[in-house]
Amino acid sequence: MNETQNHPLYSTDREKLDRLCAIDTPTSNDFVDLARLIIRYQDFSGAEDLNSDMEKILKNVSVEKNFHNELQSRPKGR
Repeated sequence: MNETQNHPLYSTDREKLDRLCAIDTPTSNDFVDLARLIIRYQDFSGAEDLNSDMEKILKNVSVEKNFHNELQSRPKGR
């Protein structure tokens, strides 16, 4: 049985994820919210839109982190 399911928390999770997508600089609490959503939906058969948005957020955070690390590793001018 591989049917798409509807999660009972979908609507509130959609709101949280929309908020997270709109944030430029996530806080620690934002990462906790994202982690909870990832755990909740990791083996869930459905809510592909949520999983897709979570992947986008993770990719954006990774790119920003790599950019920040690159800037930090550059020698400072004198």
